[in-house]
Amino acid sequence: MPRRFLPVLLLLAATLLSALALAPAAGVPARVVAIGDVHGAYSELVTILQQTKLVDSQRRWSGGSATLVQTGDLVDRGPRVRETLDLVMDLEKQAQRARGTVIPLLGNHEAMNVMGDVRYVTPEIYRTFVTSRSEEVRAEAFQDYLAFLSAHAGHVHSVLVPTDEAGVKKWTDEYPLGYFEYRDAFGTGGKYGRWIRRLRTIAQVGDGLFVHGGLNPARPFLNPADLNARVTAELNEFDQAWQWLSRRKVVWRYMKFGQAIAHLEEELKQLQAQPKPADPAVVAQITKLVGYSDWMVASSNGPLWYRGLTSDTEPEVSAGLDALLAKVGARYVVVGHTPMPKGSVTPWRAGRVLAVDTGMLYEAFKGRASALQIEKGRFTVLYADGTSQALDGPAPAPAKPPDSRAVGARILSPAQPEPTGLSSR
Repeated sequence: MPRRFLPVLLLLAATLLSALALAPAAGVPARVVAIGDVHGAYSELVTILQQTKLVDSQRRWSGGSATLVQTGDLVDRGPRVRETLDLVMDLEKQAQRARGTVIPLLGNHEAMNVMGDVRYVTPEIYRTFVTSRSEEVRAEAFQDYLAFLSAHAGHVHSVLVPTDEAGVKKWTDEYPLGYFEYRDAFGTGGKYGRWIRRLRTIAQVGDGLFVHGGLNPARPFLNPADLNARVTAELNEFDQAWQWLSRRKVVWRYMKFGQAIAHLEEELKQLQAQPKPADPAVVAQITKLVGYSDWMVASSNGPLWYRGLTSDTEPEVSAGLDALLAKVGARYVVVGHTPMPKGSVTPWRAGRVLAVDTGMLYEAFKGRASALQIEKGRFTVLYADGTSQALDGPAPAPAKPPDSRAVGARILSPAQPEPTGLSSR
């Protein structure tokens, strides 16, 4: 071979090696986009999806084989929750047809809603569920409530609304038109309830973990599949206990979560104080529900609520996080849940934690819509106004312990406790 061709060959070889270095590993998406909490900010969500070229002007999937991970909290606070849910559900199907992927994750607010904690559902949200039959639906629900009250005649329950004139008005104000349709839609047989209950709590895409709140090293799990199964099992247990107690009129099926817990605590005290031994099955189901704060799905240390990864007050967490990442073969974690100052995607813990909740619902958080794009090893933040920001990548992955358990395949394709309810925010 003539020596004059050697520089050209060396250049071609270098170009090829560079391309191979930037190319995604087998089975890892070439482009991943993560979007944090939405809270019914439908217009802002559409804008950032278009800014990242994941949807077109008709709000149809245009991202090709890209992977979109939405880290939960689509619901509550903002008025356009229903449109937001419908859009993400539609995009999930559209992306799959285009060989792309949409991975919606379970947020604490999705869990709250399927469990009946509707403190952050506004009158505007309820109105979007009103139909021509809403007056009739509420009247039927009131008759059901009266039957429930009758079953508790002689009991003392502070949260039950009486049926005198003032009580009926209070009941009507507490359960506005659209309330019962909303609760049914998020129930086990409802359109949104069925969808939410199948969402994953954590997704592993390539060498990244994506979760709503965070991963507390003090609450270990074997692998993402194990964590997902545990949260799903808890929601199933809640549904079974709630339905069992509702059928026996121990709790009213449309009761709000905080009221239900207070009611069940009072009921349990009365059952335990009576001379005749209480039905152990009833006691067991009530005890299960009133102990909700220890569940992974509701605990402030669980994956939907934990904030310790985005706090400098827990420096000891970093070592535990490194061990956790090494165990599952990941380099970094992407979290939502905690709004970042100035509405900016923020790295924590040497870039191993990337916080993407930038307060998209401006009315509540004064933030802005954003997206974290991971492409060819580069981490870039895109904002709805067209600006962007390059981030340093995560620090080198810690060495994998030799005895770490094997984990399932990485995902490549298509769900602070307070005295009367789940944690806020």
